[in-house]
Amino acid sequence: MTTPAPEKAAGRRRRSGYAAGASRPRLRLGAVGWTVSWLIPTALMGAILLGLSFLPGLDGEGYLTPLIPLLAAAAVVVGIPGTLLVNWLLRHHLNPVAHVLGYVLVGLLYGPVVLFAGAGGLVPMLIPIVGFPAGVLLGLGRWIAQSLASVEPPAEQTSE
Repeated sequence: MTTPAPEKAAGRRRRSGYAAGASRPRLRLGAVGWTVSWLIPTALMGAILLGLSFLPGLDGEGYLTPLIPLLAAAAVVVGIPGTLLVNWLLRHHLNPVAHVLGYVLVGLLYGPVVLFAGAGGLVPMLIPIVGFPAGVLLGLGRWIAQSLASVEPPAEQTSE
């Protein structure tokens, strides 16, 4: 008498309730929502840096003024592609906290752009002065823009 061959398990099943290949609901943020979530926090960060450069004693050595064009460059080079990538990668995640954290991560990446100003002196110490507020402001901007986002049911989606 031989032992029967072991049976294979049915495999891992998806818990989301959607069959393989079936479309899922998608969170859609339009152009106005994206502008509110990216441009307004970036402009506010530039205004804060500009305001700090006018305070006596804070910009005595000229450390803050050169950061304004670097912030603009970071917003264009890192911010635009980063926020669009976060929107695309998290389009099926309906939880707004995931989107806010993605925008915070993109904002934190604004900080290392300061290194292009030069690695000498106090410039590397300014990375948190740019990165942390930019991350917080982009996260707040995305949270505010949540009311401009809409959930698109699977039946209304065209193609991905």
